[in-house]
Amino acid sequence: MRRLAPEIHGEAEGGEPLALPPGFEEFFRAHRTSMLGLAISRLGDSHDAEEATQDAFLIAYRKWDRLMSAHNPIALLYRILQDCLTDRHRRRARLARREQLTADLPEPEDPQSFGVETPLAIAEAIDQLPPRQREVITLKYLVGLDNHEIAVTLGISHPTVSLHAKRARQRLRDSLGL
Repeated sequence: MRRLAPEIHGEAEGGEPLALPPGFEEFFRAHRTSMLGLAISRLGDSHDAEEATQDAFLIAYRKWDRLMSAHNPIALLYRILQDCLTDRHRRRARLARREQLTADLPEPEDPQSFGVETPLAIAEAIDQLPPRQREVITLKYLVGLDNHEIAVTLGISHPTVSLHAKRARQRLRDSLGL
């Protein structure tokens, strides 16, 4: 039997590939094309779709016994793929937000032209924020979470996240002289 993917197979001691669970290779071959087609239609990018499909089958491999004991294994595989596609969409959105944030910044020739002597000054200004504002700013701009994700992470409401972010941005502008 040929190896499907190193991540799926793994290796036994001595470098030999681990055997796939009975029926997995057939399941993979039978459903890979349709799942890949679905991923391409949702993502519009064949590379991302291939990675999302591979991630879904890797999860299916790891949960093979549970998948096969499900009433409808194909529906469960579909749900796994949907989760992988959602992760890809979120990742794209975070990258787009980061690019937008950096695109809006002026391109200074030296740090003084931006009004901040060093990135250390920014870090120090963030450290001076009240704890909740510091958490919100860090999660929003450094980790890349959206307001809903921040609210869930911190156990606060969405409007509270917005309020802390607004106040933190104002404090940073004031302390950095922007």
